[in-house]
Amino acid sequence: MIADLRTALGLADHPLDVHVITRWSIEGVVAERFRHGRVFLLGDAAHRHPPTGGLGLNSAIQDAANLAWKLAAVLHGHAAEGLLDTYEPERRPVTARNVERSVENALNHLVAGEAVGITPDAGADANWRRIRRLWSGLPEDEAHARQVRRLIASQSMEFDEHNIEYGYTYTSTAVVPDGTAVPANPDPIRIYQPAARPGHPLPHAWLDAPDGRRLSVHDLVRPGCFLLITGEDGQAWCKAAATLPTSVPVDAVRLGHLDGDFLDPRSAWTRNRGHDRGGAVLVRPDRFIAWRAHTASPTPEQDLTAALDQILGTGSSKGPADDQD
Repeated sequence: MIADLRTALGLADHPLDVHVITRWSIEGVVAERFRHGRVFLLGDAAHRHPPTGGLGLNSAIQDAANLAWKLAAVLHGHAAEGLLDTYEPERRPVTARNVERSVENALNHLVAGEAVGITPDAGADANWRRIRRLWSGLPEDEAHARQVRRLIASQSMEFDEHNIEYGYTYTSTAVVPDGTAVPANPDPIRIYQPAARPGHPLPHAWLDAPDGRRLSVHDLVRPGCFLLITGEDGQAWCKAAATLPTSVPVDAVRLGHLDGDFLDPRSAWTRNRGHDRGGAVLVRPDRFIAWRAHTASPTPEQDLTAALDQILGTGSSKGPADDQD
């Protein structure tokens, strides 16, 4: 071990003392439960996996983002305690998929290395000869080089897994389905398809503010607040949001290409919102879509109140989590 350290670090005769030697194994572990009573697991306490793909910190941050607003809503009296039961069904499937992808990414590295033919025991000269076969241009190396290039190209599933990093969705009582199907995706790993569908992350869109600033639609979501985004003709929704008989804070804005509190100059939001000029979407404080109305409603205040009651667990209906101890 000391000889390897000297070689790797170039320390020559510098004195070294080894205090502890630990072993690391490629493994994927997900906790069976993310909540037990008043105890919640997140980050490395809830899931452990190889670093390939960089999904560990992504998972941990989104665990915290998911749980923090729910804890705040319950502690401030805006939500029933049952809202906390939605943390596990939302986050555990997402982190389990991240763990699976991380292990697959790690194994893919091993397969690509084996295809090149590099081994620790072969020695530097032999390994360099095998590497040079990839660009030798010799007919006898053509099939080998093609196979290695194909395996290396497959690592785009690690380096471009955009739908894993941002396209994950939530299903729980804190999301109100709107009856639409999940958008078809030809590559559910590499291709992220933005959609303002309940359970999906809020799609990004650049907006123009009245004072000339450019900002993302994400910047409109204030900490601890819901955001109601309506179309150009959503004045009734905005008025209803201002008079809701609930204690939870709800901001409301109209977005449109030519009219609204903020303008959508590239129609990016209009393309992904999934409703007409009179419709609306409700965004949770963690920037996930909680509810969507495809068009205007004759009873906007009643509809918004019903949606928030389900999301926050303050309504009369019971969700699956309410029956758990």
